[in-house]
Order: sequence, then C-alpha cells, then structure tokens
Amino acid sequence: MSAALISRSPDLRRLDEEGFELEIRAGFLLVHAVPYVKRDGTLARGVLVCPLTLDPSGETTVAPADHTVFFAGETPCHRDGSPLVSIINNSDHRDLGNEVQVDHYFSSKPEGTGRYESFYDKIVAYEGHLGRPARSHDATANARTGRKVVTTEDSGPFQYPDTASARYGVGAVSGKLALGRVAIIGLGGTGSYELDLVAKTPVREIHLYDDDQFLNHNVFRAPGAPESASMKGFPTKVGHFASIYSRMHRGIVPHPVRVTATNVDELAGFDFVFVCVDSGSARRAIAEGLHRLSVPFIDTGIGVGLDADKNELDGCARVTFVPPGCDWSVVERLLPFGDDDEDGEDDVYNKGIQIADLNALNATLAVLRWKRWAGFYRDARGEANSAYMVEGNMLSNRGS
Repeated sequence: MSAALISRSPDLRRLDEEGFELEIRAGFLLVHAVPYVKRDGTLARGVLVCPLTLDPSGETTVAPADHTVFFAGETPCHRDGSPLVSIINNSDHRDLGNEVQVDHYFSSKPEGTGRYESFYDKIVAYEGHLGRPARSHDATANARTGRKVVTTEDSGPFQYPDTASARYGVGAVSGKLALGRVAIIGLGGTGSYELDLVAKTPVREIHLYDDDQFLNHNVFRAPGAPESASMKGFPTKVGHFASIYSRMHRGIVPHPVRVTATNVDELAGFDFVFVCVDSGSARRAIAEGLHRLSVPFIDTGIGVGLDADKNELDGCARVTFVPPGCDWSVVERLLPFGDDDEDGEDDVYNKGIQIADLNALNATLAVLRWKRWAGFYRDARGEANSAYMVEGNMLSNRGS
C-alpha cells in the first residue's frame, strides 16, 4: 500500500524522489529522519506525522485537510536551545494506534490562503521549520537522506487506508475492535445494517450466515441501492452483501446456510456474534449453543404493528447482550423464545413488518452495545437489555 500510494500521488512521489524517508501506516504519512535541535543544543532526528486525505477511490492524495502535523521526538528548539514556540501548539505524548506515537502537535499556517496545497508543500515547510536551526549547526543536516523505509505491504482488514481514524486521532481506541472473528447470523434488515457498521471497524474476519435469497422486498430494508441487474440471478443474501462489502473490508466470509442446533458448534472460538433472526425456536437454538460455547453475543428484534383504525404503525426495537458465563435463567428471562405460531406477549416480534429506519436503529443500538463491551465507548452501567419504543420516542435500559 505504501509504495503504490506514493507512486500514484504526485506530491508523495515528489517527496520520495527528493529523498525524504516516507512511510504510510494506518492512514498516516510518516516522514522519518527529520533533523532538529534539542534543548541541550545537540542535533537529533524525529518523525513528522500527518493524517492523509485521499480521493474517493483511496488511490491518490488530495490537498491536506488542515495546516497541522504531529511530531515524534524531543522538544525541537532554535540554535540556542529555546523551544520553537512559534510552531509548537502543545506537547503531549499520544498513541495514535498501530504503533504510531507522537510527542508534539505543530501548527503553522502558510502565508496567503492559510492552507497547504499539497503534502509536498506541507512537509517541506515543516522540515524547514525544524531543519533550519539544525543546519545552522551542521550544514549537512537534511531530511532528504535518500534512504527507503523498509515496510511490508498493508495486510490489515481494509482494502484502503483508514484515513478517518487517523484524521480524528482515534486509531488507538479503534484497535480495541480488532477482534479475530465476528459473525452476523441473519442478513435481513437489521443484520445487513450491522454489517454496514461492523465493516468499518478493524475486525479481521466477518462471517455472514443466512440461507435466504436477496429478493426485491429485501432492497427496501437494507443499506445501499443495488443495481437491478445484480438481482436477476437470485443471489443469496450473504453472497450479495459479501460482494459489496469486500470492496472495503477483507476477510468477509459468506456462509449460505441456516444456523441451527446441528451446526451452531461451528461458531466455537468466535470472538463475538450478532443474532438477527425472527423465529423464537431459531433464537433459542442459537442462544443455547452460543451460551454453551461461552461466545458473547447480542440478540436483536423489532416488532411493528398496524393500528388499522388509525392507520398508524407502532412498535419497538430490542437489543439484548449476553456475556460469557451469564446464567441461563437470565438468558431465558431476557430473550423472547415464544412459539412462532402462538399469540402471546412475544408475538410482537413475529408480526413480520419490517421498516428500514427501525432496522437501521436496531442495528445501530446493537453495534453501540458491542463497542461499549469492547471498550471503544465508555460503559459504566453495562445494561443487558435495551428497548426503543416508537410511541414517545423512548429508550429504556435494564440490567440482567
């Protein structure tokens, strides 16, 4: 990824051709061996770190998002050892993720527009701020060393750099989501929206389980807008969504099968599972298996009913989190296992009405709960069950 992006981007290629030591890692441009003066007046070399901005294809750079950069090294100084306060915005050690750690945050706007037109202009300017004091000591001190940084091609889960995490400085916290294997059981409305969100995280593998075909009515409760031609072959849901999201995320594995009591053991060793089924008996079989295998999971469900007199819809969206070691009696109390053909208090989950916005909300609540479990978001309460009620726009939570 580093070599390809550098070769395709005129500004990076120019930096490379002039001899700057470039590396691209986790959505950042790293420029190594930049000379600077330390407080004691001696010379050292540090690393300029800048979030990349790419075109929509992810194949070439566009103008930098702002005028700032990070720096890894000691406090850079003038020739006399006084800090370069004109460019140092703050000094605070930060972990940006993927072993990118920095110590300072620089801010220096170019004259005129206040924005750098390219990464070449930006890097040359900051190298000048640091290098000029260094060259007053040693005229040969220059970041243009001509050496190449030895890197391996990006083997992460994404097909192109995650510049969003780099841009907002959340790479380290995003790393908490870098689980090995996550499964989504059921690629209907809620499950497909869950995939849309999980595919934007650094999970290594995302396994999709569903034996149904992707039909016309599914289009109206799923993310995106598929071409009609892609549906003429009656693709499976897992095949359809795997083909789309594999454009962004590696390691998406479709399983065109229904998960039952006979094959649920295939999920042994998974790090997390999302369950999106609309059958009480199927939910029970999957929950019993995952509970026995000590695999943490989230079960979701929506229930929508039509008031024929008022010609209005009402309903709810539920998210239930089951951690490993949870007593089975608690699981039975939280999850609706009612008979699929029997009217009762669980019947709201079996009406069959699906609405895209409720599917999307249900998926979002599920992914938010997963991220709190993983430590991505703060979680002081650890709720086991959440229910969103359409009437009143209310969200209620309760523990186990």
